This record gives sequence, structure tokens and C-alpha cells, in this order.
Amino acid sequence: MIGLVARRVAWAVLVAWFAATAAFAVVALVPADPVKALLGPHATPDAIERARAHYCLDEGVAGRYACWIGNAARGDLGESYRTRRPVGELLADRIWPTAQLALAAIFLQLAIGVPLGVFAARRRGRWPDRAVSFAGLVAQSAPPFVVGTALVYLLAYRFDVFPTSGYGEGVLDRLRHLVLPALTLATAGVAYYARVVRSELADTLAEDYVRTARAKGLPERTVVLRHALRPALGPLLALIGLDLGVLLGGAVVVEAIFAWPGLGREVLQAVVEVDTPLVVAVVFLASLAIAAANLVVDLAMFWIDPRVRR
Repeated sequence: MIGLVARRVAWAVLVAWFAATAAFAVVALVPADPVKALLGPHATPDAIERARAHYCLDEGVAGRYACWIGNAARGDLGESYRTRRPVGELLADRIWPTAQLALAAIFLQLAIGVPLGVFAARRRGRWPDRAVSFAGLVAQSAPPFVVGTALVYLLAYRFDVFPTSGYGEGVLDRLRHLVLPALTLATAGVAYYARVVRSELADTLAEDYVRTARAKGLPERTVVLRHALRPALGPLLALIGLDLGVLLGGAVVVEAIFAWPGLGREVLQAVVEVDTPLVVAVVFLASLAIAAANLVVDLAMFWIDPRVRR
């Protein structure tokens, strides 16, 4: 077990480094001058040269990359071109709101998607199964900005249940502000989780050990939840690991719609203004989050499914 964890951690660091390097290369190839965007059109040549030297922009792409790697190895992720603040401080300010949004979305996807999948699997081929499948297809096809706009109209403007935007003050107010963006972010995931659980559980219910459990006279609820659902959760756990890492990278559209002060809004501004240190740092953070989430999923699979341990 310890060897497995050590190998996965080493692989996670390697993947995160590769992703950050790819992001650095892509941003470096953008035909824009971040110094001019930083200082404005009326900057003097002397100020431009000093800014280039300060941000390692007076060297080629290889020199800039070497400068970034050296600073990152010392724990320094650089300074944002746009805000002139250390990138580490920006990430520390923005990661918690994004983490709250990501965890709330995952919770809603599990709380709604898994029961829907179980409901559809137990009625396979009948109209409830077809209704869940149709609703899931519609939910997966709807873009987040459409879902978000519809939720704002219905639950904020029409019935005035939840606020339209902002972060909120205090626990209860924060939860009220969190509902609409989390629902928007979770809509497609609910549909996908329901389809995955329905497909896996429908196959598991046809296994011999499930028929044996029924033949012993166990209640159907016990057969489904204890004997059939647990081994069907493997693919769902893998999806949770991927979703959590991706969501921690910042949900750009949802955060922009609801003015949620997370990483997504910062990344959007960073891409527009060619803020290379911030873009690369967010990609690096998202890669580490995905790798860490998948490591947790692997360990959970060892506990849930004995076949994996063998």
C-alpha cells in the first residue's frame, strides 16, 4: 500500500509538471506583450525595460521557463502581471470559494444523481427509466449559462428565493448565495451520475450473487443497497475524482454569471491579459488536485471493492 501511494504521488508531481509546462508553452506562444498590457500604452522605454528584466521577459522562451522553474522549486510561483501581487497570495484568496462551490456541486450530484440512477435501474425498460434518461439527456445538453440564467429567473427574480449573485456574509447567508451556482454547476453532473449508476446497477442486479440474496428472502431494499449498489460504485468514484479536480481548477462560466469570487474569474482575466504566472499556477494547482483526488479514489476503491485488492 505504501509503495502504491508513493508511486502515485511521484506520478502526480510528474503530471502536474507536464501540464504546467504545456500551459507555459501555450501562453508563451500568444502574440501579445504582457508588459505593454501591464504598463499601458504610454509607458516609457526605460520603464518597459525594467519591467521586462523584473519579470524575466527580456530572455527567450527557454530562459523564461528556466526562471519560472527555478522560482517554483523555491516555492515562489511568481507575481501576477495584472495585480502585481504574489500568485501564491491570489491562489490562497480564491481557492476556498472555488473549493466550496466544487464540494457543493459534487454533493448535489451525488445526492440527486445516485437516487435517480437507482430508481431508473430498478425500473429498467419502463417509463420511469425512459423519463430519467430523457431528463438526463436534456440536462447534459444544456450549457451552463442557459441553466444559470433559467435558475436566476425562476428562483431569484420570479420567486425571490435565493440571491442572484455575490458571496454572502455569515454561514447561512453564504449557503443561500451558494445554492444557485452549485445547482448550475451540478446540473450536467447529476444527469451523468444518474446514467452511470443506472447502467452499472442494472448490470449488477443481473448477477448470480444478487439472485442468491433474493432467494434467501432478503428485502429488496437490502438487496439493492447492500449487495448490488456497492460494487456498482467503482465508475462513479472515478468520475468524482475527475470532477473534483476539474472543478477546483475554476468554473469560469458559473463564477462569472453569479459573481462568485473564485479561481474561475481570476483565470478568465489572466487569459485575457496574458498573465502567464497566474495561468500556469492555476493549471499546476488543478493538475495536483486531479491527481490527489484520483489517489483518494483509488484508496476508496480498495476499501469498497475486494476485487481491486486481489
